[in-house]
Amino acid sequence: MLWAAYKQPNKTRFQKQLRQLRKWTKENVNSPHLRMKVFKVCRKASKFKVAYAFPEASRTSNEVDRLMNHQNRQLYAMQYFHGTLDSARQSMRAMALVWNFHPYGTKTRDEAKGRISPVHDLNGFRYHDNWLQNLSISMSMNGRRQVVSGDPRIR
Repeated sequence: MLWAAYKQPNKTRFQKQLRQLRKWTKENVNSPHLRMKVFKVCRKASKFKVAYAFPEASRTSNEVDRLMNHQNRQLYAMQYFHGTLDSARQSMRAMALVWNFHPYGTKTRDEAKGRISPVHDLNGFRYHDNWLQNLSISMSMNGRRQVVSGDPRIR
């Protein structure tokens, strides 16, 4: 019921769904812990309503959370940073580059034909079939494509 409220097309309907959820919870939920959680969400309705001013935005932060969890595990495994601020910055940039160029898993590739990697999604093309070669070529060009006349990838 909470997700149904959250997926409403505008804030008026969202507010109405939350009122119905609150009423239903009072009448049907006996667990004090669960009731407290639902009421806590209902009290934060004004904060959630802000999202409806941006209809194209994601409703949750799951996509960012997944990336941050991966990054946190990596940092923990390497026992965080050693050395200078510059070396820490370079380490994080390297981690981001590999993440952006590495190929998606088979599940994502099977469900969404044509999706190869995050950078391919962004650019709409790739220089090479091998992701590591694609990264190497992109970095050697400093992020710029050379214009070749007649290249169908150039718009």
